[in-house]
Amino acid sequence: MSLIPYPQEEAYKSALLLQATLFRAEGQEEDAASRFAEVATLEERLAQRADAEGEGLRAIRSRFSAASAWANAGDFHHALTLLQTLEQRSDVPDLLKERARTFAETLRLQRRQWQETLQEVSLS
Repeated sequence: MSLIPYPQEEAYKSALLLQATLFRAEGQEEDAASRFAEVATLEERLAQRADAEGEGLRAIRSRFSAASAWANAGDFHHALTLLQTLEQRSDVPDLLKERARTFAETLRLQRRQWQETLQEVSLS
């Protein structure tokens, strides 16, 4: 088993993450969100591929990364769905389950704050 399962995809993903980070640093949030969403989609495909090849831990890592990318893209629902799936799987190490649980709690808090802000703005 190689450390990088899919070198081309991993290189492309890294380039997208770098672009997203640079866009965010420049205040170009829409461009950053678009790149993060592309990373998330790629990570989900990598997870499916890893599952099909019997690489369960690699698939789990990719799903966690996809959840992080979806959260960075602003899609809390998609991120939380992936995190809940990881929490429920029996093959996920306990430490990663705890990280997924903590990350999900943080996202739920952020979503509540975002919803409150939207409500305040819409009532103004």
